[in-house]
Amino acid sequence: MSYGDRKMTLAYLSGPIIHAEDRRDDFYRVVIDLLEENGVEVFAPQFLPPVSPEEIYERDVRNVRACDFLVAEVSSSSHGVGMEIMLAVELSKPILLFFDSSSRRLSKMVSGAPGKALFNYLDIDDVAQVLGRIDLKNLIVDECPVCDSQVVEATEDQLRCVSCNSLTTRV
Repeated sequence: MSYGDRKMTLAYLSGPIIHAEDRRDDFYRVVIDLLEENGVEVFAPQFLPPVSPEEIYERDVRNVRACDFLVAEVSSSSHGVGMEIMLAVELSKPILLFFDSSSRRLSKMVSGAPGKALFNYLDIDDVAQVLGRIDLKNLIVDECPVCDSQVVEATEDQLRCVSCNSLTTRV
């Protein structure tokens, strides 16, 4: 989508939907509000009306392909979230993962995936703080030389890690 000559940044919001006990609607709403306040368009399937499984698959794959980055809530296991993350990995999309520290455990496949930054949070304010300090319109996949994050903000001459804030000069 574009407004004049400027390309609109698009985020895909991934998180458990089907099982009510795994949904994080407060998380989803805060993320949507924060991203939209920062000029990022958000595709959030969590709040769409039900359609057939085939339509869900086609729609969600199309939107992961179209997004500039993916935000995922990964505190509960979800096949759909895993598929969306895997597709984003395959497409080299930056992935921002959020894991509630009070949750049982994080999937090894998810924690081992390339192209991601993983943020632990205790409450929704932690999520807001993380997203509030990231330049969401300039995210790329690149390894941080200091921590295990693989998502950075790119400017013309520098890269800044979204996890530890370390700066490196672009070559």
